[in-house]
Order: sequence, then structure tokens, then C-alpha cells
Amino acid sequence: MKRLFVLILAIGLILVGCNQDVTFSNDEKTNATKDRVYSNSWDGNPIIVKQKNVNEDYEKVNEVTDSIEVEKVIEALGNADWQENIKVDIRPPDYSFTWNSYKHNVWINEESDRLELIIEGQSNYGTLSKESSKIVFEILTGKKRK
Repeated sequence: MKRLFVLILAIGLILVGCNQDVTFSNDEKTNATKDRVYSNSWDGNPIIVKQKNVNEDYEKVNEVTDSIEVEKVIEALGNADWQENIKVDIRPPDYSFTWNSYKHNVWINEESDRLELIIEGQSNYGTLSKESSKIVFEILTGKKRK
């Protein structure tokens, strides 16, 4: 009976230890996008925002050059809920823009009233909070969200 108790205790400790490693690993991955993409300062190139038109082509709708606005966008994107190594296969993006050579594709999720993003070539998928989505949308497009 004593041996059974020790065996169960040992297995329990191993499982708890493994669970903590997985949790730490996920936290590390969550911050990886922020550290890799958004930790650098802005290179000064304007953010050219393109929107998909009715012909499925993309045309320039705005150019963001104000450093305060760029900082707000990058702060919001850095605080997004990023998932690593995700392939997204959905409709073409509603908007696209490039920041510091990282091309971002943006979708408007009408159901949740949030912006969803991927960074091309990075296999990252991010979702902004409702408040951040509103701020980022207004800065990128120059229009208020309905």
C-alpha cells in the first residue's frame, strides 16, 4: 500500500512538472511575435494601407506617417493575441499594410467586431481586442468604424 501511494505521488509530480513546461512554452510563443516583429522602432517609412475593392484588386486608401499614430498601431498589434505556426485559409484580406518590411493582412470579423491579422511569411495569426480593433481601424483607414 505504501509503495502504491509513493508511485501515485511520483506520477502526479511528473504530470504537474510536464504541465508547467507546456504552459511556459506557450507563454514564450505568445511573446515571440511581439519580440520578433514589434520590438524594433519604426523605420520611418509610411504605412501604406490598401483595401480590397469590388474587382478583388487592392488600392491605396490611406498613408499613415504620424509617429504617434504609428506608435498606437504598433502597440496595439504588439498586444494582440498572437498564435504562432498557424496557417489561415480564408477569404482574401480586407486590408493590407507593411510596417518595417512585415506585410500584414487584415480581416474585419463582423461577428466579434474585431480585427484579425496575419503577418505574411511568419505563420502568425493575431486577434485584436474590440477597443484596439476600433483604434487600429480608424488609424489605418482614416474612417470611424460603424
